[in-house]
Amino acid sequence: MFAISNLNKKFSVLLLFVIFFLLGIFVFSDYGISIDEDNTRIAGFLTLESIFKIFAPEQLVKVNNIIAEERSFYPNLDVIPTTGMIFDLPMAFLELIFQIEDSRQYFLIRHFFNFLFFFISVYFFFLLAKKRFDSWFLGILAAIFLIISPRIFANSFYNNKDIIFMSLFIVNLYVAINFLEKRNFKNAIIFSIISALSINIRILGIILPLLVFFIYIINILRSKNKNIKKEIGSLVAMLFLLPFFIFLLWPYLWDAPVENFLRSIKILSGHSLNIYSYYMGQYFFENNIPWHYHVVWIFVTTPFFYCILFIVGFVFIFQRAIKRLLKIEKNDSYTDLWRGNKELQDLIFFSTFLIPIIIAIDFGSVSYDGWRHLYFIYPSFLLIALLGLNIIKIIFLKKKENHLYILCLVLTIPIMFSMYKNHPHQNVYFNFLAGKNFNERFEMDYFGISNRKALEYITHQENKVISVYNLSTSDLGLSKKMIEKNDRKQINISSNIEKADYLINSYRNWKGGIKPINFVPPDNFKVFHEIKVDNVPINTIYKKR
Repeated sequence: MFAISNLNKKFSVLLLFVIFFLLGIFVFSDYGISIDEDNTRIAGFLTLESIFKIFAPEQLVKVNNIIAEERSFYPNLDVIPTTGMIFDLPMAFLELIFQIEDSRQYFLIRHFFNFLFFFISVYFFFLLAKKRFDSWFLGILAAIFLIISPRIFANSFYNNKDIIFMSLFIVNLYVAINFLEKRNFKNAIIFSIISALSINIRILGIILPLLVFFIYIINILRSKNKNIKKEIGSLVAMLFLLPFFIFLLWPYLWDAPVENFLRSIKILSGHSLNIYSYYMGQYFFENNIPWHYHVVWIFVTTPFFYCILFIVGFVFIFQRAIKRLLKIEKNDSYTDLWRGNKELQDLIFFSTFLIPIIIAIDFGSVSYDGWRHLYFIYPSFLLIALLGLNIIKIIFLKKKENHLYILCLVLTIPIMFSMYKNHPHQNVYFNFLAGKNFNERFEMDYFGISNRKALEYITHQENKVISVYNLSTSDLGLSKKMIEKNDRKQINISSNIEKADYLINSYRNWKGGIKPINFVPPDNFKVFHEIKVDNVPINTIYKKR
């Protein structure tokens, strides 16, 4: 391996993260707004309202005014603050304290902090890989792979549900492994807190505590240490602390802990928008998605190079796990389930990738917007891919590992170029498996992120007030909030196509109507401008003739 001093290693890590942070600061204001950001913003204020009722009732007027204003903009808005305390609550508090009233400004601040969460999680991802492979370079490579993942990178600026959950899941993976290695009260507290925050974002955050519980029990059964009271004590502490921190860090539960928790599970498990998703050239209703939906989405939207490495690592862990299970069956012993902390970590990564996919398939969960609800398994995907890379190194290039790592960095260059070329629309990244005309098979800009750029393009061509009609089911009114204040004055979102000067189509149809490739505009409109990704239109502006 490279003969590099510890000082130079630390400098290399510092340099990577300084560049990454500066890049985030430079581009965070370029992205549009996702369709969920108004809901999550108000959820933050509703949570703040429940806290102020107890601790600062004099502040309730300000909070209620903000909530009322948002409800006037969206009369049918129905938000229950069941999730999001870790992100939406601090953002609401910042907005209130600093009296940020302009919509563009408060959404930009949310985008910056969204990126900041992701930035911190990338550092923990570096630590995870470094711990697993005992290699600072593989740790850096892991961080680079996560950063140079086009869809994840774009979503890291505006997706305050899936990316925040993924970021917390990375931290929790690291904390969980530390807890299993050093089973003490301190690590039990840390793991319980991070797990509680994860569960607050998504109920599926419970997967890791359950997995840790079962591994912990097996560790006790395997233990040759006769004095295991301390280990059992740490487990018991975790079992008591986790529900305690879930309650403490989730204000929605304060009034009625059990009732509201069960209500949250019911709301989230029964979550339905009555929408259709465009997949493999057809529209499917959200609760009638083919079993392969998530798997296909993962493999057509992840850089192909990572996919190959993942398959190698996945097959290796799977084969090893089967051999270990067969030995247990013969010997009636838990000692061969895994040998050492490295194999245990592989098993955790394997489980946290596979279990959520099985749940999504077997339970027929509501599925839409690609695989964004499973973004939290992507870190495990990459860690398995890094194991695949390590296996290739050991088998084929043990004495030339430098060459292999350099090749990996070279293979990321086309991905980086694609991200640069399609900025800020990396959220519509597809690899070659999706085909050149991916709009014929898959949903594209399902969040309506490109609508901001479409509105800005129109205002830069006009010096008068114009009416714009939305042909898709994304929210132009929300996108309008992200453009400059003076530009907003030029735009009138029309509900009547006959009175519109321009039409905007981001090709999202929740109603399962016209396929993207079959859309034909009215005769009195012509194509004015197209926003493209890899020469495929993801948003088209039409102007009245």
